[in-house]
Amino acid sequence: MPRMAVHARAPQSSSDHASTSLTAADRAFLMRLEQTSLQYFIENQHANGLFLDRQANHGPRRPNGLLSTAATGMGFIALGLAAAEPHFLLSPRAACQRICAGVRHALERLPCDHGILPHFVDSDTDAVRGADQFSTLDSSWLVAGALWAAAFLQDLELQDLADRLYDRIDWRAWAVQSGPHAGRLLRHGKGEDGRMLASAWDRLNGETIFMYLLAAGASPEKAVSPDCWSALQPFYGTAAGLRFNNADLGLFVFQYGLDLVDLSDWRAPGEVDLWAEARMAARANRQVCRDHAKRFATYRRFWGLSAGDGPGEGGASHAYRSYSPCRPIDGTAHITASVASVAHAPAEVLENVYRAQHERSGTIRGAYGFSNVNLDRRWIAGDMVGIDAGAAALALDNHLMDGRVRQVFHRIPCVAAAIERLGFQRRQPPTAGPRLAVRAAG
Repeated sequence: MPRMAVHARAPQSSSDHASTSLTAADRAFLMRLEQTSLQYFIENQHANGLFLDRQANHGPRRPNGLLSTAATGMGFIALGLAAAEPHFLLSPRAACQRICAGVRHALERLPCDHGILPHFVDSDTDAVRGADQFSTLDSSWLVAGALWAAAFLQDLELQDLADRLYDRIDWRAWAVQSGPHAGRLLRHGKGEDGRMLASAWDRLNGETIFMYLLAAGASPEKAVSPDCWSALQPFYGTAAGLRFNNADLGLFVFQYGLDLVDLSDWRAPGEVDLWAEARMAARANRQVCRDHAKRFATYRRFWGLSAGDGPGEGGASHAYRSYSPCRPIDGTAHITASVASVAHAPAEVLENVYRAQHERSGTIRGAYGFSNVNLDRRWIAGDMVGIDAGAAALALDNHLMDGRVRQVFHRIPCVAAAIERLGFQRRQPPTAGPRLAVRAAG
């Protein structure tokens, strides 16, 4: 029988101040927006327990398509949140049953190589799709989601399944095998030819830090080296006149891992402050859009440059592009990606979503949140991508519920072990006093 953990609210951290300053109307609006994002995962879980990579945000839903392991991991977390205060969109028992089905399918039916799974599989056949036949980062999301849901819902069957999923990963087998970074950096995965992809996850950024915590917290014979963090390197650039790490990349790089790892309360080893740089990246992203407002009507109203759908060419309805402050810049704004920056630029995010809510030139808000938009091309994206909905849901829950998602992630045993092994340090204790505990859901 699942039961919710009582998550005591920690003393107020730097990430909480903007949340407590929200008006009642702002808070209610963001809460409804979170529930809209959660609805994606309530409605788009396949019968096998995995989640669709994308779904129509406007118009009839599609029953089948590609299933994404990354979206599935976010979906496990989303179902746990949907069963909890203040949403109660489904029961804890139903959430556990649905999550167990997905974890069991991943364990028993999906192709596996030293514990790592594919990125995409066909919903009808489980056939692997895409160039990355096995993906370390996307598998890490599925595993992180399963471990998180087990810790949050406190269900013994789910805990057993999640532990099995995690314990079978041999992180060392997926690390660089020779040279100065041997055993320290993780490869991207394997391609269709069965060979390791050439690239490794070598940048220090918010996208992958949770994966390195999972990899460093494993049993000694399977874990990456404890000095893996020192192998991750910053990559500095300039956007909107601001110099910061990963300035050439879109918003998601500064969001996904920070939905799980609490860098407002913990400082990672080294000189780079990823939490502060996420704040700088959000504001630079908005300013780059404003700097192009004379050329593109979209950027006079909206901002958000991140990987996602844009207008298609040659009759295609859309094309997936790696939008960033550097390129391409074509008048497309990724509004839901901006939502996931709510902890880092709350006023700018609220401005963006309120404008999108009241846009008169077309219906930007769909069944699962705000679609990408390009006013210059008179284009609104037809789909919501699962990981976009997931990142928004996790970020909003952290913002509205005092870092609940991050608190649970840090209590996972392998994560706590990695925090210690890698040498993370707590920041200066906050000055505000303790707050009331969150009421558990029955």
